[in-house]
Amino acid sequence: MYQLISYLKTNKYELLLAVSAVITLQFVRYSYIPVYLFFVVLFFISFYVYKPKIMFNILNFIPLFFYASLTLISLLLLNISLDKHKAIIGILNAFVLPALFYILLISCNEDFIRKIEEMCLLLLIIASFVCIFEFLYYIVFKTFRERTVSIFFNPNTFAFFLVMMYPLVINKLKDERSKFVVSLLIFIEILLSGSRTGFVLYIFELFLININLIKKNILKFFLATAGILTVFLPKILYRVPNMRDITNTKTAVGQRIFLIEFVLRYFSHRSLFTGIGAGQFELFFRRLKAPGIVALHSAHNLFLNALIEYGIIGYMILVFIVYFSVFLSAYNFFKHKEEYDRNILIGFILITIFQMFDMAEITNSRMLFINMLYTYYLFLPIYRLRRWRSLDGECI
Repeated sequence: MYQLISYLKTNKYELLLAVSAVITLQFVRYSYIPVYLFFVVLFFISFYVYKPKIMFNILNFIPLFFYASLTLISLLLLNISLDKHKAIIGILNAFVLPALFYILLISCNEDFIRKIEEMCLLLLIIASFVCIFEFLYYIVFKTFRERTVSIFFNPNTFAFFLVMMYPLVINKLKDERSKFVVSLLIFIEILLSGSRTGFVLYIFELFLININLIKKNILKFFLATAGILTVFLPKILYRVPNMRDITNTKTAVGQRIFLIEFVLRYFSHRSLFTGIGAGQFELFFRRLKAPGIVALHSAHNLFLNALIEYGIIGYMILVFIVYFSVFLSAYNFFKHKEEYDRNILIGFILITIFQMFDMAEITNSRMLFINMLYTYYLFLPIYRLRRWRSLDGECI
């Protein structure tokens, strides 16, 4: 725990940068320009301070191939996009800015990578404080059923952020007590977000990452978890779907089932190579005016969203980069049996599953920070492999 808290006490520049990032993120609801300016300035400062040098390693260019390919496909589909302005903004948010961030990552030294992790942890701490404050506000002025969004604009995005951050924060903690306390705190935040997918996946993440810790403290863990679940039982029961929700398109579950059928039906009448363009799903869906269902922002599934927006080629490229990264993470772990690599592997698998149920709207400016964090996840397995090869004395 001390390692996390010390960042707030000692590194005022990182704290200032993290607070600036959170404040800038809030401007997205009004304009995306301040967010772009913030990241551009941050890139220039990073390049100036760290003077990065790009290393020509073929593995480094696989994620760049992913970003470049999806950018190219999006540009080719620009002429048929319903809203070209939104498509261009979507390309910047989902591919161009994350690609620039990836170039920065592969160009900088280990000290810079460590600072990136520190920044992410600071953002987690700030998000946790905002989450607690927001929940207390709901208790005082609203109802117990409200969902917290913290520094984000959607409770599912907040839950996704927590699931992504958990392996990184656990890797920074050394003693069992800190891991136990932080795990329970993040569990409470997941419950406050009201995200069903986040809840289920975090349970798996918590168990898989801490299986040895749980075995040693099974009674303490059981009592703490049972106590939290009892306190938040009304909130949990409120979010539990019933069988009728599957066919009811006015519910979140029913909408997800409908969208799976919708995307598959779309390609039964159109060519698999005909995408609709980056960030065009919402406009496309509105024009169809589907009876009995409200307008939806995305397919609530990153892979389905990629299929309908970028066609089968874009979909296959997305599947390739995801499973390539999972494979590389697995190789790192099974080759060297490091706890760090095991946690990253578990995190990567679970956030991939999360994307099958949500997090499809990657072209939205509000998802820009999440896209950056996911870029870091794409980078980590390659970075760890380079590190292992260096330690083994192999050519890198």
